[in-house]
Amino acid sequence: MLVIDEVYHHTALQISSSDLLYLMEQLKVKKENEIETLKHKIEQFEQKKRAEEMAYQSLSPVRKWFAGRPASHHQAVEYMVQVKERFRKMEQIRRRIRDLDRIIEQIQHPDSIERDEIELSPDTIREIRQLRETEDVQA
Repeated sequence: MLVIDEVYHHTALQISSSDLLYLMEQLKVKKENEIETLKHKIEQFEQKKRAEEMAYQSLSPVRKWFAGRPASHHQAVEYMVQVKERFRKMEQIRRRIRDLDRIIEQIQHPDSIERDEIELSPDTIREIRQLRETEDVQA
């Protein structure tokens, strides 16, 4: 199967359908792991923020006055920007996973492909090449 670059319309890779399908599945798993990592980072930050707030709430009013607000309270805007950025990145990754699912469906049903070629985005081609190199190094 020929992999054609969507932007430049030239042959980027020549690979068997089964190998391409395998690499696409690996890429999909990698993207799902990236989402889980982002979720974990958000959860860790939330736990830290809750712990600081609980410690602050356990203080007496006088100690609260001397201690001041927890650092996370003062960094609320920064926190919201970080969380918003991570959610935006997760949505981009989910969009890429949907694209990968579409491509996997095309590969699994070759009758939907007019010729023995498939068009992929430059990012997907780059990631496939990286996965192939990783597979070659491990083998």
